[in-house]
Parts: sequence; structure tokens; C-alpha cells
Amino acid sequence: MIFVFDLDGTICFDGKMISSELIKLLTELSVKNQLVFASARPIRDMLPLLSAFPEHFLIGGNGSIVRNNQEIEIVQPILESDFLVIKKIIADNDLDYLVDSDWNYALLNRDDTKAKINDKLDQLHLAQNIGLSEIDKAIKCCLLNHQEENILNELTKLELEIVSHEKSENIDLTAKAVNKYTSFRKYFPEEKYIAFGNDANDVQLLAHAELSIAIGNNRTLDFADVHLDEKEILGYLEKIKWQK
Repeated sequence: MIFVFDLDGTICFDGKMISSELIKLLTELSVKNQLVFASARPIRDMLPLLSAFPEHFLIGGNGSIVRNNQEIEIVQPILESDFLVIKKIIADNDLDYLVDSDWNYALLNRDDTKAKINDKLDQLHLAQNIGLSEIDKAIKCCLLNHQEENILNELTKLELEIVSHEKSENIDLTAKAVNKYTSFRKYFPEEKYIAFGNDANDVQLLAHAELSIAIGNNRTLDFADVHLDEKEILGYLEKIKWQK
């Protein structure tokens, strides 16, 4: 069986590490099963959490980029014409943002009390925070600390996949029809899988899973088969790790 795990809020709860207990259980689970990790983080920012799994398939940037056989592959960048409009929306509304290319990124985040992303970025110092104008191919854009209706209305006119996060007031943008599930299916077209997630960007992944496990109390995941809090995931993995 393939097990697909989101990272932040699902198996990582401080933004900086996965507990040694969870690493041990995931390693044991991988003896008889295939593990895939799927995150809103780009591959660059997944690596610090997953040093124990150096050869596993990774889906990053909400599906916009993967690590496949140790090679990083862009699944689909945002259309150049749409990225130009996004940059105009940012400028016109004086928005904070995080924009990822295949490796480097552009960040302006003047208030990290809601998004809480600054400490998660490039923990291994592998990339550069460059100017927004220097990114010619954006794979994922995150508009930070704003969810005004007029901004969302403008974005819906573009060829984008839009995920809104009410708590942090962030808006995640990838190319149309690019999400964790569609990228998983690109590389695993027929395989059944079990999915773990906690957020709006996990909806499609969980909705199509053989078994879906939601961590926390996000109402967008009320449909999931199993609901756990972060303290219960260890016991749940312990119970299922040797099951076929």
C-alpha cells in the first residue's frame, strides 16, 4: 500500500522537525509499504524534515514540483501571463508574498504572526531570497495576510488553482488543476493509497484516497474516514504499521 503524508500540522507540529517517535514509526511502516510525502512546502523546504527518507518520492509546492528518483521536476509552472497579473495584484494592493521558483524564492512578509512561515524557509540555507522581478518561472505563489474579496475575484479570472486559508489569511496559488492529488496521480496513475492531511490543500488528496485520515479539526476535511488529533497519530500508526 502507498501511504501519503502531508507534513505541517499532520506529522510536523512545530514547523522545524518530525518527532523521533514518529520517524521511527514511519520507518517501520516503510518496511512493507511505500511512503510518499506531499506538502505545501517546496522540495527545498521539505528536505530538513525528511533526512531520514532520502530516496522517497516527494510532492512539494502543493503539487507544482516533485522529487522523483532523486531528480527535482517541475510539474507545471504558473502561466507567465497569469504571473504578470499576480505581480500587478501584489503591487496594487501592497501585499506580502512568498513566491517559489524551482529552487530560489522571493519573500516579503512584514507580519509573521499569522502566516508563521519565516522560520520554515530554507532551513538548510540551500537557496536565495531574490527579488520578485528576478523570478521568471513561478511554481507557487502565496499571498500573505490578506483575503479581501476583490483580490479573490481577480484571481478567479486566471488559470489558477486557489487554496484559501482562513486562519492565516493566506492564499496559495498554483497552475490550474495542479494540486497534491493531480501530481500524485501523474506518477501513480492507478495505485490505491491511504492519505493523511490536515488542511484545505489536502482536500483532493484525501477525497480520492482508499482511506482518509484527517489530523485536527479543519472543517473542510469533515468528510474524512478517520479523525485524529496530533496526540493520537502515534497510536494509529502503531496499530496499522504491519497491516497489509
